[in-house]
Amino acid sequence: MRSRAALFRQQEAAQDQSATSSAGVYDFNRGEYSGESTPEERPLGERTQLEENVGRSLGQDDIRGGAYIGASRRRAADYTSSSGPYPASTTFFAPTYITDPFLAGKRNIKLGPVNIGLGLNGNVEYNDNINQSGSAPVDDFIAGLYMNVDANYQITEQQRLSLSVTLGVDHYFNHPEYSPNGKDFNLNVFPGSTLAFDVMVGDILFVIYDRVSVRPASQTEFALDDLDVFGVFQNDIGVAMSWALNSKTSLSVNFNHSDSIALEDNFSETDRMVDSISASLAYTPTGTYTVGIEGSVSWINYDEEFNNDGITSSAGVFLILPITRSTILKASGGYQHFEFDSPPTFTRSVTDQDIASTQSQIDSLSNQAASINVATSPDPVAAQQQLVAIQEQQAALQDQLAAQQIQKQQDDVTAASRSFDTNSELDDYYYNVTLFNQLNARISHQLSFGHESSLNTSSNFLTADYVTYAVGLIAWRGSRLTVSTYYEDAEDSGGRLAEDVEQWGVDALLTHRLNSRLVLGLGYHYGNTDSNIELRDYNQHAFSLDVSWAFNRKMNVGVGYRYLTTDAEDSRQSFDQNRFVMSMNYNF
Repeated sequence: MRSRAALFRQQEAAQDQSATSSAGVYDFNRGEYSGESTPEERPLGERTQLEENVGRSLGQDDIRGGAYIGASRRRAADYTSSSGPYPASTTFFAPTYITDPFLAGKRNIKLGPVNIGLGLNGNVEYNDNINQSGSAPVDDFIAGLYMNVDANYQITEQQRLSLSVTLGVDHYFNHPEYSPNGKDFNLNVFPGSTLAFDVMVGDILFVIYDRVSVRPASQTEFALDDLDVFGVFQNDIGVAMSWALNSKTSLSVNFNHSDSIALEDNFSETDRMVDSISASLAYTPTGTYTVGIEGSVSWINYDEEFNNDGITSSAGVFLILPITRSTILKASGGYQHFEFDSPPTFTRSVTDQDIASTQSQIDSLSNQAASINVATSPDPVAAQQQLVAIQEQQAALQDQLAAQQIQKQQDDVTAASRSFDTNSELDDYYYNVTLFNQLNARISHQLSFGHESSLNTSSNFLTADYVTYAVGLIAWRGSRLTVSTYYEDAEDSGGRLAEDVEQWGVDALLTHRLNSRLVLGLGYHYGNTDSNIELRDYNQHAFSLDVSWAFNRKMNVGVGYRYLTTDAEDSRQSFDQNRFVMSMNYNF
């Protein structure tokens, strides 16, 4: 967001040059050099692809962290579910023109001045354990249909209107209650779906945008239970500005209003509204590196009282430094300050001890009544009066017990609807460092590490230290091998659901293009989660096999198999899952 056309063109040129030889640019998919490298000029408001190309080539997302609330480089426990299969937006200044998982950047229709990319995806899946149960698995067939539209209209040289959206529906044929949204038909809008209007006013670029997504999200780090996964509608609307103050200095400002709404009533406590203002001032003295300052303020308001309303702010510095033609360093660091309201006062009206005491009195009276025999009593009248009095006391206590039980249920509902996180303030540092290096035309790798705090769903905030490393390798012609590993130590801020979790894992993906039409893919994932809470540890192994066949330039089909096995400390959470997938992509 802080860097614009000139800087990114220089960075892209450095990246392109690192993958070229006298024969031109190396095609990683085909395993050969193809054509001469040429500089690329980007139209008004179009986003650089540098970071996303790097992220995709290494099988990782690339998301800014530190300065902007909710935008985290962390993979686990990320409310935005960024570790999903779809690329996330890295900035509001290229509204996501490139969120096209089917089109691969193609614009296949032109209606007058409007360029349109139109793609269709259909898929069918059989899943033998959609509820992820080790004791009572439920199988189902799932079908999905998605449309991808990527269009732009250059109104004038200074104005552009852009639309990028991928949306569709999933249908669970037999058990829709296990779908993320709990509906027969589940609407999905991929992250990054955006309507944006770019306009240049003098030296200032304004972007007015509205970004929408409907997607699954995870309530906690421990997402084995399907009850921890829920559907979320999120809408971000805002105005961003980039002002080239001179040839070396640029100012960026962004205002964003974000509404996040759970699609199931059971998770309505996560509904929230966030208003954010962020800004950065970038200085590029020689045209090769950039330094600057950044800051943001966000106001968080929850519809319910599960988590506490608050204000978060941060300020820091950043550096973008091409160390060599093939090595780029990106680093940022600074200070974060969070202030949250105190949780609402809550005192139980009725405790378990109160109910036990009332029940004990009832039992005692029952024993007294059982010991009275009116027929054999020396004074039957007095005995009868005593028995009636005991029965009246019993009736009163029974009414009292019923009222206590009702009140206890109400107290339980109130207690469950609040996190009771009393940690209302944070003063801490943040830093994020990413180092990308293209060793040669065949090998690239990337290291990222950092420390940051961000909003959480089960507590006010979460503080984490993380490190990720990934390497991409052209092992032989037509092949690509990517291997990545990650580690994270995360700590909830507090409350009745507070948890400290360590997570680490390894991912590997090998793809091989047998010919111009046929591509094979083989993947593996291992993940391990250690919690400070008893019975919350688990590890997972996942395997994938994919075959893709291109019938022609417009259509390709694929079949795939997925196997997931989970070994949990709580044996009730252990399960195996098999998935068989068929898909078809068609570009009009």
